[in-house]
Amino acid sequence: MKRRDFLATGIGATVLSTASQIDAADPFANREFIEFRTYSVKDETKKALLVETLDKALIPALNTQGIKSVGVFVPIGTETKFEKNVFVVIPHKTVDSYLNLTAKLLADTVYRKNAVAFFTTTSKDPVYEGCESSFLKCFENCPKLETPELGADRIFQARIYRSFNIERNAAKIHMFDHGGEMALFRELGIHPIFFGEALSGKMLPNLTYMVASENAEKHEKAWKDFVAHPKWQEIKNNPAYTDTATEISRVLLKPSPGSQI
Repeated sequence: MKRRDFLATGIGATVLSTASQIDAADPFANREFIEFRTYSVKDETKKALLVETLDKALIPALNTQGIKSVGVFVPIGTETKFEKNVFVVIPHKTVDSYLNLTAKLLADTVYRKNAVAFFTTTSKDPVYEGCESSFLKCFENCPKLETPELGADRIFQARIYRSFNIERNAAKIHMFDHGGEMALFRELGIHPIFFGEALSGKMLPNLTYMVASENAEKHEKAWKDFVAHPKWQEIKNNPAYTDTATEISRVLLKPSPGSQI
């Protein structure tokens, strides 16, 4: 059966139905939003200063705003294109929390004092060169950011799956959320941190997610088990999910000393 024929029946119809469901009373009931930031720095010295400032100034300030479980991460591994990046995960219970974040930070005198590095440098020598941000709506079956207890050696991976149109992006979201892919992750010890549909940001349309393992060895084993698992072979060969994620960006991460994830 070809994909175009499959869309009108079976899982194909379910994908379209799920993508179009709206609760008129509260379309985002019981779901959080995630801001996923990517900072760019000039060198390792600036990276260390940025991480220290995020840990000691931003995280406590966000906690004061009622935003808990803030994550700060630096890249590891061989993906050199990310070596000058620092990643921040900020969960929001409401859209207003996201909209009011910056104004509240600017009004927070304790934050302004603790984040002195941000405010005393000049445009010729800033702490960071730039910051990109994606705003994500959490999936139905991972409606809130999760913080599993994984220990000091925990390792994370963030992935962005871009699709070439919004219908194929909805299909990829369904593949994770209802098609069994996320459930298989959980079964094999690939712990979800968040799964989100990008409402704004780069590489649209996309879904962005982060998962974690107890350590590097378990990370490698879990992914090998996943690739070889019969259930994954069944899911990926389902014609409803053909030609979905056409561009994938991935990075291995470790948490900063002050990260709450």
